[in-house]
Formats: sequence, structure tokens, C-alpha cells
Amino acid sequence: MDLVTQPRGSVGLGIGGKIATTAFSFDGSDTPLALTGAQKAAVIVQMILHAGGSIPLAVMSEATQVHLARVYASMGPINKATVAAVLTEFARHLDAHGLSFPVDTSAALDALEGNLSDSLLERMRQIHSPTLPKNTWEMIADLPVETLAELVAAESPRVGAIIMSKLPAAASTNVMELLEFETANAVTFAMSETAAVRPETVDIVAQAILNGNENQTQGGAFTTKPVARAAALLNAAAATQRDAILEALDTLDTIFAAQVRKAIFTFADILTRLQPTDVPAIIRVLPGDELNAALKAGSEAHPEVVEFIIANLSKRMGDAIREELAEAAPLSGKAAEAAMGKLTAAIRQLEESGDLTLITIDEGDA
Repeated sequence: MDLVTQPRGSVGLGIGGKIATTAFSFDGSDTPLALTGAQKAAVIVQMILHAGGSIPLAVMSEATQVHLARVYASMGPINKATVAAVLTEFARHLDAHGLSFPVDTSAALDALEGNLSDSLLERMRQIHSPTLPKNTWEMIADLPVETLAELVAAESPRVGAIIMSKLPAAASTNVMELLEFETANAVTFAMSETAAVRPETVDIVAQAILNGNENQTQGGAFTTKPVARAAALLNAAAATQRDAILEALDTLDTIFAAQVRKAIFTFADILTRLQPTDVPAIIRVLPGDELNAALKAGSEAHPEVVEFIIANLSKRMGDAIREELAEAAPLSGKAAEAAMGKLTAAIRQLEESGDLTLITIDEGDA
């Protein structure tokens, strides 16, 4: 709506690209003038303000406030007949509407203060306007993995995807192992639907989790894209589970599945995506027993990767690791997958912190 200058005695309002002009009579006529709805509202506002009253116009949207202010500023003199007609119509409107209620939940809770219990009022305010501590998701990640798996399984796939996306990689991997295949598949696919999730929505999910846990004993949201979150979820998963989920994703969303495949980083990818100069950094980030377990498991499944790692260490350290691996008990199945997963998770953690940069493999190079 634009204010358009008109000859004295008229008002022009641009609404929807058209100009609505109302001529005001200054000759003392008793004929009511034809006013628009906004002009009638301006008359009511002026009458209340003139009588010393006040109106909480701030509860309206900014666009509505701007519209009303412009119309109010454009109003010229109007005759008594017009004022009477507007007031009569306003009175009829009031008679037809017996009650009005607060315009939003926050206002409603303010109006009910003193009539609801303090504890209930506080819980409702937290849910509708949650103010969460910065370590909220760390607190949630500390919940038993079985509890987290039950939460994810009980929610819709999209909510489950939000929960899994906010958990640390290790926690989400542990939860993933407890989920049934259909649930894990649905949650992973739902990652593609969370790109536009607002931070307030994530906060409400977190608050609901914290509130629910208390009752039993309870947010551009994510910093990474859905593809990266889905890949992180599958990185440390067992190979058979990862392959099965990716096959299922292919049938649901071929493009998303291809992007996830490209973003996944597994033990085998160390050979082609880790800079040789970064090998010493990954050796230092894992405790010795976990490193040896990962390399022992890798020596059976991916011996070339283990050789690459050892070859890029000092001769003394490389020889020491070879001796320890020769004496270590072999690993297989889930234990081997978990051991190798800890090493790949550590590498991803170093990448996220900026301590190393993985080599990007283009599709044409694969």
C-alpha cells in the first residue's frame, strides 16, 4: 500500500496496485462519507485517543501497523454524520462478538497467570518459548542409549532425524545399532526433509525430551546439511546395515542416496582421502588399545589401509605397532566394525575441528 497524493479534500490509497480515492466534504453536509475499512479503523483510533484512551496496536503485525499508520496520517476532516455512521457500525460489530481472547499462546499464558498453578504455567512457557542451556544436547546424549533408541523409535521419522542429527557421532551410532531396520531406514531418509527445520523447532524437541525424561525419573537449527548428517550416521554403522540402508534409500530418493554415498567416510576411504602428513595426528587422538584394535580389525578387512597408516609413521613407531598387532587377538563381526568405526569417527572429529582436511573425491575420479 502506497500513499498517493491527491487534491485537497481527498485521500488516495494504493491497495493491490489500484488507487482508492475518497472525497471528503467540508461544507457541513450531513451525508455520511464512504470510507474504506482502514479509514473506519483510523476514525475509531482517533476517537479513542481523543478521549484519552489507549489501544494496544503493537499486538498487530508490523505490516498492519504500517498500513493503519499511513491511513491515519492521510485522513482529512470528516463530518459528524460520517463519525456517527462509523461508531454505529462499530457498536453493531461489538454486539455481534461477545468475547475476544489473547492473540497468541504467550499472551494467553500471561492472561491466565494467577489462575493456573505456577509449575504448570512455567512448564507451558518453557514448551512454547523454551530457553535451553547451551549443553542441552550434551545432557540428552548422556541418557542411556536404550532410552535414546526408544525415543527415536517412538517419534516420527522426521523428529527422529532431528534427534539423531543433534547427537554426537558416537552416540548416534550406538542408537543406530539398536534400531530396527525399517526405523533406521526411515530416520536416515528423513534427513533429507530437515534442511528447513527452524532452531525453535529443535529447541521444542529438546525440551520435550528433557521433560519426558524428568517425568520418568525433559529450534538457518543444524550447522550441517542433511546429506552430511545422514553420512555421519552411517559412517560408523556396520557395513551390512549401511549397505542395506543405502539400497533402501536408492528406491526412495536416488539423488539423496547418491549424495550420501559420496559423503560417507569409512575405514577403506582412509587410503584415498587422508593426507599422508595427517596420519600422525590420527594416531595421537585415539588411546593405544583402541588404535591397536582398529588396526587389527583393519588388517583383516583392509590390509592396504593399515599398511598406508604404518608407512606414514616414524620407523620406530611403525615397528612398535607391527609388533603389537602381531600379538593382538583377532577381531571379527560387530567388534571389528566398532573398532574400525572409532578410528573413522576420530578422523571425522579432527576434520570438523579443522585439524585436518580430507581429500575430496570427485565422481569422475571414483
